[in-house]
Amino acid sequence: MTNPYSQKNIGQGAAPTPDADGRMRLVAPIHLRTSTSTCWKCHSLTQVHALVATDVVDLGESGQCRTYVHGIASPPTELTSALRLLAPNLRVEQPGDDGVNRLTNHCPHCGALQSDVYLFAEPGGPFFGRPPEGHLGAVILEHDIQVDDASYST
Repeated sequence: MTNPYSQKNIGQGAAPTPDADGRMRLVAPIHLRTSTSTCWKCHSLTQVHALVATDVVDLGESGQCRTYVHGIASPPTELTSALRLLAPNLRVEQPGDDGVNRLTNHCPHCGALQSDVYLFAEPGGPFFGRPPEGHLGAVILEHDIQVDDASYST
């Protein structure tokens, strides 16, 4: 009898894994997409980054599509290590009142936090909507990872 949760299904979003602890799974490969935006504080042209998961499995359900993932709460060390050289301005900070450290973009010129709302949720933002078809940028992780919480849209 074959195991539906075997390694051959990882990265395909084909088989939900039992996420008993309620964590979200980002399905590999996970890409880093880069764009530019104008900093709200110093008005400099700022390089910003987004993670693109092949799929997101949340509460055991798959979105079955590539998805921008942002605002990752307490990101795993392997993720922050992979980003350190490629996206040094995408770092962990406490951006809001919830007391949770999240992965957020910062201006390389003045250090100001670049709000995910403007980058991902506003029409005209560099990561608004779904990731485009075709090349997405560097692959930063080639295996699935689990995160406690994150924002995404399908």
